[in-house]
Amino acid sequence: MSRIIISQRKLALSTLAIASSVACLSAHAQAQSEPVQLQRVEITGSNIKRLAAETASPVQVITRNEVKQTGANTVRQVLDTITATNTGELRDDGNSSSFAAGATGVGMRGLGKAATLVLLNGRRIANFGLADGAKETFVNIDSIPADVIDRVEILKDGASAIYGSDAMAGVINIITRRDYSGVGLSASYQRGVSPATGKQTTAGIVAGMGDMARDRYNVLANLELYKREGYMQKDIIPYYPAWHKQFVSPAFGDPSLVSYPGNLLKGAKDKNGNFVASSRVASPLCPASQLNSAKACTSDLTGINPFSDPAQRVNLYTAGRYAVNENVEAFAEVSLSHTKTEYRDLPFGINSPGTPFRWFDGNSKTIQTVNKPLLAANNPANNTGGVAGLEYRFMDNLDMWGAPATADQYRVMAGFRGTYGNWDWETAFGQIGADAKKGGVGAHRTSFINAVESGEYKIGAQNSQELLDRMFVPLEMKGENRTRFIDAKVSGEVAKLPAGALQMAVGVDLRDEHLKIKSSDNVMNAEIINRGSVWVEGDRKLTAAFVELEGPIVKSLTANGALRYDKATGFDGRVSPKLGLRWEASPQFLLRGTIAGGFRAPNIPETLGKVGLTGFFNSTYDPKRCDTATAIRDALRLGDANDKQDATTAYNTGCLASVPAMISANSKLKPELSTSKTVGFVFEPVRDFSVAVDYFHIERRDEISYRDPSYVLDREDKPEYAALIARQPISAQDQAWAARANALKPGANLKWDAGQLITLLLQYENFGKTESSGIDIDMKGRFKVADVGTFTVGWQTTYALKSRGWDIDANEWRPNTVGLRSTPRVRSILTTQWARGDWTAGLRFNYTSRTELNFDETDPSVWGEASCQARLKPGSLPCYYGKDLVTSFNMAYSGIKNLRLSMNIGNLFHDEFPVDLRGGYGVRPRTIKVGAEYKF
Repeated sequence: MSRIIISQRKLALSTLAIASSVACLSAHAQAQSEPVQLQRVEITGSNIKRLAAETASPVQVITRNEVKQTGANTVRQVLDTITATNTGELRDDGNSSSFAAGATGVGMRGLGKAATLVLLNGRRIANFGLADGAKETFVNIDSIPADVIDRVEILKDGASAIYGSDAMAGVINIITRRDYSGVGLSASYQRGVSPATGKQTTAGIVAGMGDMARDRYNVLANLELYKREGYMQKDIIPYYPAWHKQFVSPAFGDPSLVSYPGNLLKGAKDKNGNFVASSRVASPLCPASQLNSAKACTSDLTGINPFSDPAQRVNLYTAGRYAVNENVEAFAEVSLSHTKTEYRDLPFGINSPGTPFRWFDGNSKTIQTVNKPLLAANNPANNTGGVAGLEYRFMDNLDMWGAPATADQYRVMAGFRGTYGNWDWETAFGQIGADAKKGGVGAHRTSFINAVESGEYKIGAQNSQELLDRMFVPLEMKGENRTRFIDAKVSGEVAKLPAGALQMAVGVDLRDEHLKIKSSDNVMNAEIINRGSVWVEGDRKLTAAFVELEGPIVKSLTANGALRYDKATGFDGRVSPKLGLRWEASPQFLLRGTIAGGFRAPNIPETLGKVGLTGFFNSTYDPKRCDTATAIRDALRLGDANDKQDATTAYNTGCLASVPAMISANSKLKPELSTSKTVGFVFEPVRDFSVAVDYFHIERRDEISYRDPSYVLDREDKPEYAALIARQPISAQDQAWAARANALKPGANLKWDAGQLITLLLQYENFGKTESSGIDIDMKGRFKVADVGTFTVGWQTTYALKSRGWDIDANEWRPNTVGLRSTPRVRSILTTQWARGDWTAGLRFNYTSRTELNFDETDPSVWGEASCQARLKPGSLPCYYGKDLVTSFNMAYSGIKNLRLSMNIGNLFHDEFPVDLRGGYGVRPRTIKVGAEYKF
């Protein structure tokens, strides 16, 4: 069975197959007489080296050639081609507001980044310097050079018994090139076609010297440079269909009333001192070209509104090996990464002068409120005759609104490995770490207000940079982490059983972690308007010991069992078990299965926060306001251009609200636990063709999270949830919108039932459960046709069965979300490849099944298909997200000595994304990539 499967799996598992080596030759005759020795190799998911390629655990392997065929420029793009991973995880492009801006993460099985362990050559790499949501630590896969990849191994079941914390959903192990000799250069360029956006350039150099067999050493260095060019909203607006503006974003691309030189809002203060606007007039400095049909001043922001963010990356990987003697090898590795994403904020703006600025002060645990600046009657820019509010954008110097995110990451390690009799042993020590920083500027709460209200800041005129620098001050958030580690393990044969050898591996793993994430002092002191803060700082030690056994129970039935004990500072120790069975029922048929316990230790942000995370939940659905907000929006759309602008703003306050919140750490958290099960088979009916089918089921419990805002708001009538929510009284602005809507739609009698949300007070807790299950199918084949070439076919599919969370109030599972928004039933990739002589070419088909527009059972009344059709009346447009099929093409030529030329065409048939009446349109151009590699 092993021989047959291994010979076939060279197609996609060649680097996991039996590696052979010939003993050193003392004479030609002796070489002919000595048998070939089989070398045991370590496979992801086990510490025991083995000869068999197929293990009890399902492992998918992507080879270097397959990486090239995808046309991927980055590791993230490589992992997007795996059906078991999530495509919706954090990525650096378009995430300027994230607490982990500038990074890209990966998750598996819908369980998130924190449940997926990313390794480099079987060992951990540093987490990103900042935490997503200021809570979730994860590996920034942008820090790994794609050019250095030899293969990617994806373990598709739980592996805490092997690797410890964070491996509940699976493991992604990136294996680098080794034993390279010579110098190689590579370069590629990619761009979109219609629109010509998304330009990406890569360049790499790899150099190596020494031969382990001849020179007893080898050193390798790989330097990779990557650049992505950004683009603005104006670059893609012409490609957007009419339905996006009609049903999703009525103000999309429209000039903004929050403009320069702006608008004045006539009004007066009520008895409580609140400003109440009565009408809008354009600033006298506004040119006629910027006036809309209602004579209000507008600014076109599409040329400064980023839709894709520029990025640059420099990744260096170096490694060396030296044969101390025939049984001992020394090794060392240094990897460095520098990434920068050039985010840009829109210039600061003021609107709705009757509503104050509101944000959370984490130090005092109170809401900070500052009234928006008003212009006195004698202000030269105010011609209204009385006090006036402002709609204004501070566009004096557009260059000052950059908000770059930079990060550095490293791993330095050294160690020894070798053999002693029938035992393999290895030990290593080193340090991994990362630093990250997100910059920008923000409005200072006092100098900004004073400058505007005193008249020092001249509305619509040229102001000095010195004044602007006082009003808008630099701010940043910095993060750093460092882990020192030492590990050791031995593996080998411990006994002879009747059916074969019993193998064992034992080892220890010691880590010392430090992490600090802190906002700048001006943000911590709540000096910056509308800016949330965070301060996390702490140290902890982690110790682990593990044992793994593997041996035949009877002939052709092999068992693998593992136990790992992990202990983190402040928490009780945790034992994680795993058991796997592998039965070769026949030379062509293999049955396998695993059951494993997993865990994730609470991390430092979740347990050691000094000041709770403060920020905003954006795009929050408010059940007490959304219906009214929708009705007012629809009424205001009947008015003039100004009313239509107000329609979007009013709608957002109820259906897409921005809610200040504070989430506090909790030192009493318990580890998250999980149970994972797999069962499947591998079938090879004929040579060079196999089918692997594996069922997986993962249940994660004691999940660490805060209660979801939508969940809390939906239960506001219950006292325990009402205590977490604060609202302001119905504001003068709310009343003004309602009054104008009732004037435009007589008899509507629209009124608000609740004021806008002020804040949510939340804390990390162990309270949730998640269940995820499905079926993975992996089919691979290869066949030759005389005079035509060799054809390779691969088909990988993940068929989701369940994805559901726990209802903590009802103490039961919530409904299954498979088939709902962001959780497709089927993800499938079909690849075909042809090779003949110096030419290769192939097609890749990426398919995703249809999903509904509602995320779960809490929002079908708005986004269920029936309610969507009734509410939006889109006619022929679907109230669901349709199935999606994208085709790509690759071709390469290597007929010139030492040179390889390649071309990839992504989205070959220029297929658009399916219509999405909830998320809106997205540009997906055809892309063309050309590349070249040359080896000296």
